[in-house]
Amino acid sequence: MQDINDIELLRRYARDGSEEAFDAVVSRHLNLVYSVALRHLGNLHQAEEITQAVFVILARKAHSLRKRTLLPGWLHKDCLVHSR
Repeated sequence: MQDINDIELLRRYARDGSEEAFDAVVSRHLNLVYSVALRHLGNLHQAEEITQAVFVILARKAHSLRKRTLLPGWLHKDCLVHSR
């Protein structure tokens, strides 16, 4: 799944319920989301909660992301919104 882009993986997840596809996206971006949350909040436990929330939201919105969505940017923005 390394050769498949993020949006295609999310479409597979939304269309087929492929946990493998969603796990691949999470593993690619987990460190980014967690580090943004930790820098913003300064609290390990809150950063973990925000990280989990961001990926739950991503799972819910997977079907609606546009083909041109830059997922790292989307995740960064969502992380900041939910850590306020």
